[in-house]
Amino acid sequence: MTNNTIEDNSVYIRPNFWLDIEKSEKKYAHIIMIATKPDIIKQAPLYQELKNRNELVVLVHTGQHYDYNLSKWVLDEFDMEVDVNLNIFWPIHKKFSLIVERLGDFLVNLSQNFGKLPIPYVHGDTLTATTADKAAFLNKFAVVHVEAWIRTFTPNKEFYHNLFKEYNKWNFDWDTYYNALQNFDLYETGSIEPYPEQFDTRWIEASTGLFAAPVELYRTTLTNEWFPSDHIKVVWNTVADAIEISKTKIGESKAFEKFPNMKNKPFIFITIHRRENTEKKERFLVIYNAIKKLVEKWVYVCFLWLYASEYAIDNYGLRNDIEELKEKYKDNFAYGPALAHHSEVIDMISKAWAVVTDSGSMQEEANIVWVPCVTVRFGSDRTETILAGTNIIAPPIKSNLIADIVLWAIANEKMINKTHLYGKNVSKIIVDEVLEMLNKDWKLFKYDDERLDLEQFFDWEI
Repeated sequence: MTNNTIEDNSVYIRPNFWLDIEKSEKKYAHIIMIATKPDIIKQAPLYQELKNRNELVVLVHTGQHYDYNLSKWVLDEFDMEVDVNLNIFWPIHKKFSLIVERLGDFLVNLSQNFGKLPIPYVHGDTLTATTADKAAFLNKFAVVHVEAWIRTFTPNKEFYHNLFKEYNKWNFDWDTYYNALQNFDLYETGSIEPYPEQFDTRWIEASTGLFAAPVELYRTTLTNEWFPSDHIKVVWNTVADAIEISKTKIGESKAFEKFPNMKNKPFIFITIHRRENTEKKERFLVIYNAIKKLVEKWVYVCFLWLYASEYAIDNYGLRNDIEELKEKYKDNFAYGPALAHHSEVIDMISKAWAVVTDSGSMQEEANIVWVPCVTVRFGSDRTETILAGTNIIAPPIKSNLIADIVLWAIANEKMINKTHLYGKNVSKIIVDEVLEMLNKDWKLFKYDDERLDLEQFFDWEI
């Protein structure tokens, strides 16, 4: 690997990086893997915690999210300097193989030529997480899985069929629906949505050395999947740390300069970007028409466009319609680009009367800042927020149903939980757990004789 410019498709390595590695007396290289905007936000507190402890920290960006809005501004915001950029590129299967190949080469070089044991930290259910762990595992390095075991729980078929049949008869009671969703017995697992993230997260666990689980529910389900309980630690969620950092910068936020018609208004904050919602025409039209109905009812709506929603609007011939909607309802409707800084996102959602989204991270963020959340999917991969009553599912089947659910959720006191689910000082807890395991076992990757402490019984004499 050589130093190259980020503009080409070869691997970029920061100038003097290998010299810094060679000078370091540390045995472990803590590899913080980032790729998407949520990765950067949630890994930033870990990066800072390890830096503050004077550990050897390496920040590896796969290049998955490369534009300024989705990457550079957030990196600057959290004072993160990329050491290695793998510069992966389309299509998705090519990205997958490139991460395994390029990161694998980097980890082997770090270990064999510089004597550093890589400790990769992968986050959540991303493409980067499920490929970085393969690059590590195939070279006998286990990962720390931050926000481990993200699984979608979906209300069962009978529940949904009954819901839609009754709704067609105008028999819909919001409170009954809301309370029913808090019954854990209602749910089943096995969904492939969000796609491909549910595939990603399931494939990471077998290569994980330390499961950093966000809530107790995840420890239970990991144990039920037969993963070793002593490797599962409930540490809460680093997004809580990231929000605390971002709150200190809200004074610098220019969010309401970008969306002035939302300032001091009871607005709802909307983001839609999941492949299954934007690439399937029927589902996107349901969601779009629900948003349109809310705007036409003079609800204040701030709808952030993302690449996926922009694609859908153009692909399904909605561009003229949304421009006309912006012009006709310019007092109560805003449609504009994603906010680059996390502090701006927190500024807006903390002042919103509800968040409407198909994002996993935003379900967590809404819970932390005490704002009702409506998840426009058939299930949730943050089911703990549904069970806690701070989040409600709005299935993308009927536009009127989505609008009804949102209208009832707006500033609903039942959905405002003053004790959020995701802890505090999370990064400190995770690093403590990692270092404790390393001090005890010297590594995270262990064969069974090591994991079961059987080496003391070895006898190779005949």
